Amino acid sequence: MKIRLTLICVLLSIFLLFTACDGNKPPENSVNELNPDNTIQPVSDYALETVAVKDAYGVLYDFADTKAYPVSVRYGGAQLNQGYKSLTLEAQRLLYNEMEESVYYIAQEPDGELYDVLDIKIWNVELSEAEIRQVIVAFSLDKPHIFWLDNKFGYANTTGSTILQLYSFLSADEVSRYSDELNLKIQELHLGLLSDMTEYSREIYIHDWLISNCNYAEDVSKISDDFLSFTSYGAMVNQKAVCEGYTRAMQLMLATVGIESLPVLGNGNEGLHMWNGIKLDNEWYYVDATWNDTEKGSGYDYFNITTEQLLFDHTILPVYSQLTEEQICGIDDGVADSFNLIVPVCSSTAQNYFVKNSLIVNDLDDISKENIKTGLRVAQGSLAETVTLRISDSLDYEDTLDELFYSGDYIFFECLDAVNEELEENFFDRNNVSISKKPHLKVVTVILQYTDEV
Repeated sequence: MKIRLTLICVLLSIFLLFTACDGNKPPENSVNELNPDNTIQPVSDYALETVAVKDAYGVLYDFADTKAYPVSVRYGGAQLNQGYKSLTLEAQRLLYNEMEESVYYIAQEPDGELYDVLDIKIWNVELSEAEIRQVIVAFSLDKPHIFWLDNKFGYANTTGSTILQLYSFLSADEVSRYSDELNLKIQELHLGLLSDMTEYSREIYIHDWLISNCNYAEDVSKISDDFLSFTSYGAMVNQKAVCEGYTRAMQLMLATVGIESLPVLGNGNEGLHMWNGIKLDNEWYYVDATWNDTEKGSGYDYFNITTEQLLFDHTILPVYSQLTEEQICGIDDGVADSFNLIVPVCSSTAQNYFVKNSLIVNDLDDISKENIKTGLRVAQGSLAETVTLRISDSLDYEDTLDELFYSGDYIFFECLDAVNEELEENFFDRNNVSISKKPHLKVVTVILQYTDEV
């Protein structure tokens, strides 16, 4: 989901009210504010649709012979079972396990555009539609590598037992072939792993790989447009996905390098949206790779953020236990509510991208000034286009930005001038400094330009 930024530049000309001791007129300090207009239209087609169970008499099935997805030899794999653990009934867990077997048995011939999956029978137990929906969501939550199922299902309760019918977009041969292609892409991903990578460094490697290799599917608005764009296969092999595809690809890739994660469902920009909860060092964080996929490459505004930071522009859908059976099944109005099974509480900032990679402004004294100067020197050494400042939680965000850019000692311009005096070429263009405010993250990104003379 590519983020389009509409940049509204407001030139704020600020004149110093005093003159330098040598009588020279001090330089004009100006900063352009870049106000992002987030026009993303998040897309997910996650809602399950109930259809009638068909008579499967005479249907012949083929077995999709697939191999387990490869895991890193160095880092091992992570177990994905949060969905399974959320199930409370033994019959639900049995249905989940039977689904894991049946999804590889696919009808030889399609019925219309879909193939029947071998139906499942749970004897002597009648599961309600709401309980079945919980199992299907739990299965989907744990299985990002199973990408061929439609979101339609049929069920029936007969003679005290439960029958479940699932449907596949692909034939058994296609499932085998596509799975092999996905596994090859995972192996390609693993080639870039280095020795002794921390969980954080593995996570950011996978995040950046996904964003570099996947484009948001602008032409897809529902699963029937291109079901693969909603899958890990679409994101990793076809290099095209909507938010659900980004999320499931992140989950799968992280699992192959030993990091547990899960999809979280909610709303963003007034549309159904999906992102990841990721567990690092026994703490949960949120990552929205789709919204980090900007026109300029990998962004990090939604990389390991807290629940509080996420709720600035996302909402989280309720968990299953908070909804009535009527809401879960759409009994009243025919529209079933989507829901989460697991919503992690994310409160740590230890692994937040900006905490680990920004220039920290703890106060406005000489120590922070030297920190800013050091960051500018590093940026100039590589002609970096941006430098990011994170304002300490102990400081007021707007007051600190005022001191840095708009009034008082104009601390940022003071630091910029000091670094320019050290340079012989590629000076910072102090007349073309822009900032992008991110108050909910307590971050300000400074956009830099360079000039041949001061």
